[in-house]
Formats: sequence, C-alpha cells, structure tokens
Amino acid sequence: MRKRTTLIRQARLTAPAAVAGIFILGGSGFAQAPSPDFAHFTYDRSASLNVKQVSVRVQDGVTIEDITYTGANGDTVPAYLVIPKGVGKFAGIIWGHWLLDGAANANRTEFLDEAIALAPAGIVSLLIDAPQIRPNFKPLPGSGPNLGAQQVVDLRRGLDLLLSRPDIDAARTAYVGHSFDAATGAILDATEKRIAAFVFMGGPRKLDMAKENAWADPGNYAGKLGPAPALFQYGLHDDEFVPLAAAKDFVAKASGPKTVKFYDAGHALNAKARTDRDRFLRKTLKLNP
Repeated sequence: MRKRTTLIRQARLTAPAAVAGIFILGGSGFAQAPSPDFAHFTYDRSASLNVKQVSVRVQDGVTIEDITYTGANGDTVPAYLVIPKGVGKFAGIIWGHWLLDGAANANRTEFLDEAIALAPAGIVSLLIDAPQIRPNFKPLPGSGPNLGAQQVVDLRRGLDLLLSRPDIDAARTAYVGHSFDAATGAILDATEKRIAAFVFMGGPRKLDMAKENAWADPGNYAGKLGPAPALFQYGLHDDEFVPLAAAKDFVAKASGPKTVKFYDAGHALNAKARTDRDRFLRKTLKLNP
C-alpha cells in the first residue's frame, strides 16, 4: 500500500494530469508514441486578461504586485508580478511551481526570492498559482489531464500579459518550471514558440498515460521542443518521482538546443542547480551583469 501511495503522489507531482490516481504510470520507453494533439491547448488570444491589482509592496527596491488575471475557461489566476526599478526594455520570465505534498512553497512563492534576486539584472517576473491550489478548487474524477491543459493555457495567457507591457522585450522571454510545471512546461515549449528559453527542473518525463489521456503526456511532445534553447535539471536521487533512466530517455528524445545537468540532490534540487539556472537565464536573455 505504501508503494501504491508513492506512485499516486508521483502522478500528482510530475504529470500535467495532476490529480492523484487518475492515470496509469508505466515505463519510460517511447515506442509508438501517439502524435501530439495541440487542440487541447488553444485559446482565444483576443479575450480580455482582466488584470486586477490586489496589493503592492516594495522589497529591496523591487516592486511586487499581487494580481489576478483571467485564464482558461474564465478561471481567475492568482499571480505575482515582480518588477525592477528603472525604465527600458526588460526581459520577462514566467515561473511555474511544484506541487509537493506538505511543502510550504508548493505555490507561486517557490521562486519569489529568486525572481526578486534576478530583478536588478533587468527581469520582470510573473509567478502564477497552479489550478490545484487556487481558492475553491475541487478535484473531480478524471479531470487530471484537463487540469494540465488548463495550466498550459494559463501560462500562455500569462505570456500575453507580459507581452502586453510596454517595458518588456518580446524577444527575451523565458519559462522556468518545476515538477508538475516542468511537465506542463514541456507541452508549453512544444506549443508556444514566442518564448526564447526554457528551464525544466525535476522533470519532464514520459508518463505512459492511459490511451485516452495520451494527449496530456509530455513525453509525446518531446520531439516538438525548440527552437528555443532548454536547460534540463534532474536530481540523481529522485527515483521516487523521476528515475534517472526516465530523465535520460526524455532528454534523448527532446528536439531543439538542449543542455542537461544532473545534481547530487533529490526532487527539490539544490543551490548548485539554482546557480546554473541563473547563469543560463542571464546568458540566454542577455541580461545585465
């Protein structure tokens, strides 16, 4: 029973179908993978974002706006906007958090300190809450794959929000996703070609989902990544969530420019991963020293 509970938790963390026990996990092979189905990730780009400011504060000279915007299916997306001082054309980063059970930072706060630290280099960051932790969320049987699709669309809408700002350089945007949001991020990479760089942490991997949900398996989109460069970050001691063989299989199949790094760490990764991540972002987004 303990092993089954672990597999269910893994499904919730790493798959775009993020409701426990909804789909079948299997091996990491890619034989006869179904074709990607992008229809699930389309949306009306002309629909209003309805951006609303809840509060604003300044920390270390950086402005942090607590906002909401309208995402997929009219859902309200809670988010932080982290804005540096000054004027000009800034780079933009969208951050997607993990969903580790019991973790205090299993929400948009996971990368808040990192976004604040990077802001002086000339970055506006958008950090959003995944659907599963938003107020009044009620999981429904079989809804897992749709939650993943919702998150992909919400991220695309978040990109629209960033690009609507006159202080954003549209050619210098990036996405960073951890665990669940590494999985949705892989589909985002395959779907959304306006983003200039991607960082995937603790995922993605192929999930061998049930046939009817194969459209939501990030493994089926590996060959559609790029042309944006991607940094893959995996823990060497992450067998519970992303076994090393599964990580290597995904990276081997991933198209586009790619760098993969493995760390002496578990699913949370470590400080060295953060240093590598920040260096990658500074280089690919051509940031100030």
